[in-house]
Amino acid sequence: MDWTRVPAATVVCEEKGTTLRDVVRSIMDGAETPDTVMELLDLTSEDKGADKIPEIMDAFVPMVSAWKNGSCGGGCAGCGGSCQP
Repeated sequence: MDWTRVPAATVVCEEKGTTLRDVVRSIMDGAETPDTVMELLDLTSEDKGADKIPEIMDAFVPMVSAWKNGSCGGGCAGCGGSCQP
């Protein structure tokens, strides 16, 4: 699944009501590992959908890092998508 094209309100973990927005926000707040994201979002490995966290991170960590470091030029529209994984 291309998580970069999924609406932010998409539910990742139904049991806890965790959305893609929540996961990305935790990455924006500095989470760099799936375990850190899960801790911040109060998820366990047994929660349905928690197995999607690494895949979501693979999609968004490079984008967030590029944005934070200023190498994305104001968003992916501004850099022509070069920050896409």
